[in-house]
Amino acid sequence: MIVNQAVILAGGRGERLRPLTNSIPKPMAPVNGIPFLDYLIFSVISVGIDRILILLGYKSEVIAERYMSLSGVKIDYSFGTENEKTGRRLLNAYDQLDKHFLLMYGDNHWPIELDKMWSNYQNLNAPVTTTVFSNKNGTGEYDYKNNVVVGADNLVEKYDKAMQTDSGNGVDIGYFLVDKEALNPEIQSNVSFELDILPYLIVNKKLGAYVTDTQYYYITNMQTLKDFEIVVKEKNFLPLPQEYWK
Repeated sequence: MIVNQAVILAGGRGERLRPLTNSIPKPMAPVNGIPFLDYLIFSVISVGIDRILILLGYKSEVIAERYMSLSGVKIDYSFGTENEKTGRRLLNAYDQLDKHFLLMYGDNHWPIELDKMWSNYQNLNAPVTTTVFSNKNGTGEYDYKNNVVVGADNLVEKYDKAMQTDSGNGVDIGYFLVDKEALNPEIQSNVSFELDILPYLIVNKKLGAYVTDTQYYYITNMQTLKDFEIVVKEKNFLPLPQEYWK
């Protein structure tokens, strides 16, 4: 079995991309004149996933209006507020989630290695796996700083958002494979996926890792957005082609 649903976290304010994000949400930042999310959606379609759920928050109408006329791919939405954290947005959409799904950040781009990810997921028998960039050459977002400790058994031993862990051996880039049953829909608080849900999974040895040497890219600020524009041309990353627009 390969997952058929991608879930994209796309509700943040993108404060480090201001003033650009004063009028648009971060995933809509233009890359060579085309929204970043167009590239992300096409990367999902390219590996055979044709159903996408976008978790919205800040300026949600901009994203919803952009993709209302797409054909050949089914896009659904979960509407939230801009003050809701990532875990809350995910739990709000619980009833819209497949049994297994690919969870992605809305500001990272990585050539999805879905077959290898799924094989690794099955072998580890963990309900959630995250994709970890090995960062051997310091080409992660913060040079050689890492935020994940992956054990010899490929289970995540620690997630450190502050990147203060000397034993870190990779960077979490998202691209999670998730069993819906690993989530607790009874949680009512405004939880963070990274700071609340992931640590719980780690303590209970339920978070595995798919480690990759394949470079990932990000649009954290104006400089990295410009850098990604160059990468798109060099790597021939494509946005949604015209055939998908009615």
